[in-house]
Amino acid sequence: MSNNASNRFLNRVQVVPLTGNVDRLYPSEAAVVFEGKGSKAMTDQLATVSKERLFKRAGILTEEDMCKVEEAIKVQLDIR
Repeated sequence: MSNNASNRFLNRVQVVPLTGNVDRLYPSEAAVVFEGKGSKAMTDQLATVSKERLFKRAGILTEEDMCKVEEAIKVQLDIR
């Protein structure tokens, strides 16, 4: 989730965990499709992790789904 400049130069990145448990959707969560399956981005669990802990890119969300995640982050951080 971190910006491209940070991704390029820092040794850490911000990530949003995903889950396949989509039974309930809270305002700070976003329904997305990941690897062809319904998933939920949990922006209430934003995390900063070392790049050393990342082995490979899990995947890429569509632009539409990224907009949903961005809106959920704004809700979570009360940025409106």
